[in-house]
Amino acid sequence: MKTCYYEILEISRDVSPDEIRKAYRRQALLLHPDKNMHRVEEATQKFAQVQAAYEILSDPDERAWYDSHREQILQDEAPTPGGGFARTSTSSAGTTTQDILRFFDPGLFSIIDDSEIGFFTIARKVFEQLAEEETHADDGSIRLPGFGDSRSSWADETKYFYAAWNGFSTRKSFDWFDQYRLADAPDRRVRRAMEKENKKLRDAAKKEYNDTVKAFVAFIRKRDPRLKQSAAQNEQRQQDMATKVKEQAAKAREAHRNRFKTYEHQDWTTPDYDEQFWDEEYSTQPKKEKAKGEDDESVTPAVAEANGDYDDDEDEIVVYECIFCKKTFKSEKQLGVHERSNKHQKMVRDVVRRMKKENAEIGLDNASEDEFKDAHEEVSVEDLADEVSQLSM
Repeated sequence: MKTCYYEILEISRDVSPDEIRKAYRRQALLLHPDKNMHRVEEATQKFAQVQAAYEILSDPDERAWYDSHREQILQDEAPTPGGGFARTSTSSAGTTTQDILRFFDPGLFSIIDDSEIGFFTIARKVFEQLAEEETHADDGSIRLPGFGDSRSSWADETKYFYAAWNGFSTRKSFDWFDQYRLADAPDRRVRRAMEKENKKLRDAAKKEYNDTVKAFVAFIRKRDPRLKQSAAQNEQRQQDMATKVKEQAAKAREAHRNRFKTYEHQDWTTPDYDEQFWDEEYSTQPKKEKAKGEDDESVTPAVAEANGDYDDDEDEIVVYECIFCKKTFKSEKQLGVHERSNKHQKMVRDVVRRMKKENAEIGLDNASEDEFKDAHEEVSVEDLADEVSQLSM
């Protein structure tokens, strides 16, 4: 009978993970072969048992599995490495749950090679036996992938092996767990009760078998060196990809800087800018409030002359004036832009409206006020100017 892992570490079954770690260090120092030169072989064997016990009990999942199946695991000795798949039963049951539990021993898989007592050979034989039984139970329609060896590729073979076996579900009937023979039933009612009880026993045994196989798959996967190699290779690939991305980003930034240095500004992309005009029309600064009776901020020619702004010695200054808004401009272009503005057109419409109203009041125009143009109607500057000149005559 095998020794309990808790007894190997000399601890109780309810200890904490920290106590398990301390117990392992204590036993490892006592049983290490370098500390027992007078009994190296015995110390090596016991030291391996201490390592196996700590490997199982330090993992929460494996410890929980060991605690729930401890009595079954300790019931028989572990199979001899390289000795094949020994069964506890010669019946049609084939491999049983108890047979699989014997392989939950890290010491069996301590040698990582393809030899007869190595990790890959022992695991491959176990899975081959399980797959063969499932094939016979399902008339050959289901074929589970093999475990492979140390040369098997993770991406092409091993990954698919674990994907298939992680979802393992047996096809065996487990009818050997039947408690009642249906032929002994005296009537139909008893027969149905027997069938129900037998099905309950089969389902329980089948569930235990499936859980044990999947637990063994996880047990082997954790110790599979091909998984560790694949993880290291994947991490290296990610680092290489990150380096390439950084290099490409640096090249793109450098190319952008070079294009910016060689860029030539085109003259046609710069619009003409008249500082005075834009300041007058679209300035965001608040305008100064005018004193009562003071004219607009624009200076008319008469005012300029009265203030002495004109120099008789200089050439005559041409002033473009808007008679509606009482503004002056330096160029005809500025005046044209101003006349197209909404502010100017609104002023013209207001003047026209007031003059029509005055003409109607003194009887110069028979047109009624309803015939006046709406204040929001679009009227060209030229038409409004003509109307003003006619009304003022």
